[in-house]
Amino acid sequence: MADLDRQDYMMLHPFCAVCHWPAERHGRWMELHHIIQGAGRKDLPDGLNWLNLCNRCHHAVHNNLIDYGTIPKGAVLTAKAEVDGPLSEEDLSRLAALRRRKALPYEACPIPEKFVADRRQKGGKPWP
Repeated sequence: MADLDRQDYMMLHPFCAVCHWPAERHGRWMELHHIIQGAGRKDLPDGLNWLNLCNRCHHAVHNNLIDYGTIPKGAVLTAKAEVDGPLSEEDLSRLAALRRRKALPYEACPIPEKFVADRRQKGGKPWP
């Protein structure tokens, strides 16, 4: 990908990468998630460290949702690969380097079934 700013990335991805809630649908809003987080979150010019999530799925990445659970970090990598194409070893190394590591301490894993089930309904029901 070419150099992007946050707004461009979100416009190129008008849905939640996990549950597929469309940005134009009322009931939730889109938030930009940094795959590698922490103080001084880093923005990479190609958007490698970003993922567009609805507010419910973003909450589930950072917290436990009643009836849904959490979205593990490995599932975030899976969602990133689904929307932006496969992550190369170089991509994974670049992400790890944001935390001064040689490799990420987790691997891609499946997105939890309840969130995948919501995809069949274009994101499921609105979330308060």
